[in-house]
Amino acid sequence: MTEPQLPSHSSVVVIGGGIMGCSTLYHLAKEGVKDAILLERNKLTSGTTWHSAAQVRALRSSQNLTDLIRYSVSLYKSLEEETGQLTGWINKGSLSIATNQERLTFIKRQESLAKLFGVKAESISVGEARERWPLMNTEDVIGAVWSPDDGRVGPSDLCAALVKGAKSRGAKIFEDTGVTAILTKDGKIYGLETTRGDIKCDAIALCTGLWSQNNAKLAQVEAPVWACEHFYLLTEPVDAIQGNLPTLSDHDNHLYCRDESGGLLVGCFEPFGKAIDPDRIGENFEFQLLPEDWDHFEPMMMNALHRLPCLEDAGVKMLLNGPESFTSDGSFMLGESAETKGLFLGCGMNSVGVATGGGAGMALAHCIIHGHTPMDLHEVDPK
Repeated sequence: MTEPQLPSHSSVVVIGGGIMGCSTLYHLAKEGVKDAILLERNKLTSGTTWHSAAQVRALRSSQNLTDLIRYSVSLYKSLEEETGQLTGWINKGSLSIATNQERLTFIKRQESLAKLFGVKAESISVGEARERWPLMNTEDVIGAVWSPDDGRVGPSDLCAALVKGAKSRGAKIFEDTGVTAILTKDGKIYGLETTRGDIKCDAIALCTGLWSQNNAKLAQVEAPVWACEHFYLLTEPVDAIQGNLPTLSDHDNHLYCRDESGGLLVGCFEPFGKAIDPDRIGENFEFQLLPEDWDHFEPMMMNALHRLPCLEDAGVKMLLNGPESFTSDGSFMLGESAETKGLFLGCGMNSVGVATGGGAGMALAHCIIHGHTPMDLHEVDPK
């Protein structure tokens, strides 16, 4: 079968086939950019999206960032009906627990903030928390906040639905197509060179995750994104798990937990993350993982054994180690770059790419088409 030929011109070229790239392409097409294309140097979702834990929790630090995720939830629910492609959306809520007075004050402030932003959240007793998470050791838990509208999604299925919706509106996708140069003149984008030919374009959306720093340099743009190793444990099926559980956040122990295929998924954002050079990962990192590192994960494992005693007897399926992209201030980048006109960044997602991706892709597409985001998103503006 002959592969389709690259067009000689596109109004907007999206680089990167993860959640941000697929969402941006979908929204460009939905907004009427019929000739938008997406380039992926390997396969769709093959970088970091495919192994995302894909939790979708609405509350963020501002009303507008929270609204982006609320838009994501709405989109993920409606995509199945629109495209016929399942997204794996599961709405089982989320539970945040506190084991000291400072954390209890924090999660109650989060509850108040949620209510201010129109997100459902309520304080519940330790007993009620145990009812929602029967496998949890609550001996040291002093309070909890319940958020019923949160959930999770299947990252690869979600991207498949976004791609289907984009293609139905005229957008095109080219896998196995690497970008080798971004062409600029007088500080403005005018095209790019790829492994399959050159394309003239008016704008580029750079959505290449942990590789965005190197790719942005092709357009003389600084993208302060760095990769870290991100760990989560997957167990064999656990008899006590029947159906789906809420996502459990134990911030004091740096853990998040939920069910996965009848077993447990236990992940961490440890205090001292383990950075990794994207050049060491390489450009051909396709549906791959990094080596297990039990020594690094051991302190988190001890925390997990305390919170979930059933782990003592659970069979370990694997310690998944997949790279994720992070920024120094914890905020992702969304908008036109300061250095080069026509180069738009949608990267540095800090492990909330799937949760934010629907809304962030919508906002980035709006910014490309209209010259500004649909709401005040100054905290993520690359400028």
